[in-house]
Amino acid sequence: MRTIPSQHDFTDQDLQAIYAETEFNSLRRPVEFRDQVLHRLQHPNEISGLKLPWSRTHTRVRLRSGEISIWAGINGHRKSTLLNQVALWASRDVTVGIASFEMPVEGLVHLMCQQGSGSPSPNPQWAGSMIDWLNTRMWFYDRLGSVPPLEVLGAIHAMANEGCKFVIVDSLSMCRVSDDMERERLFMSELVSLAKALDIHVALVHHVRKPGSGGDEYIPSRFDVKGNGAIVDLAQNLFIVWADKKRANLLRMQEMGVSLDAKSLEYLKDSSDQKLIVAKQRHGEFEGAIRLYHHPSRQFTENERRAEFLTEIQGSAA
Repeated sequence: MRTIPSQHDFTDQDLQAIYAETEFNSLRRPVEFRDQVLHRLQHPNEISGLKLPWSRTHTRVRLRSGEISIWAGINGHRKSTLLNQVALWASRDVTVGIASFEMPVEGLVHLMCQQGSGSPSPNPQWAGSMIDWLNTRMWFYDRLGSVPPLEVLGAIHAMANEGCKFVIVDSLSMCRVSDDMERERLFMSELVSLAKALDIHVALVHHVRKPGSGGDEYIPSRFDVKGNGAIVDLAQNLFIVWADKKRANLLRMQEMGVSLDAKSLEYLKDSSDQKLIVAKQRHGEFEGAIRLYHHPSRQFTENERRAEFLTEIQGSAA
């Protein structure tokens, strides 16, 4: 990783001359982008990028190549679980890479078998077929605990070399940069450059600051994301993952036979189990909340009936 330049580095004339030669390769003429510009003019409403699993998002949100998305939220609000389902969905179209430093590979694959089958206890034979299917379209970086930032970047590059177009890093707090604001900014800058250079989408899991009040019922915003402000500034996309703990408690009370008052019943009617909040989408118009519901299989559905859907496991990855 690059070290932080001193002021002398910026003013040294010899260094400027060297960089003038090396950076010449990055200079471009407008005609080199003729085809891309004309395509945009001819298809002004075309939406590109990987879809999320839920149909109501398909015309609103995409995960585009060459971009970074931050998936932030309070501890225990199912960031990793939701993103695991996104990865499973994306694997139908592209090869996926996952670097999870907090959950072992067998735990991730077990979760995918649950989510893919729509069952908390999938049939072992079906699960075996799912594992064979995933084997042709996923790579896992098998490391737990904190990992040096250069090794994280190397792992991303290695997965991209194996054809991965969608890569998850879970989480930034395990990349040994959060102890220093400038080091964190430099790492984020390197991550953005790497995603662009490799033409991949990198989804980075991150945390938000502890709420000053409200606890789990507080809904974070982009201003609550931990660390250097460059994390949100440099990323093209920001998702806030928030679980409605109040709703979950009310539902538990109902299941136990407790009679709820009118206010509580109204809250249940107007709320959802989970919110996926699109807080930033630099190359998309939509920003807002997607209402989701939590199925016993740990799958997230977009209907209140919690109707699960089965992942088709025929064919091979693109």
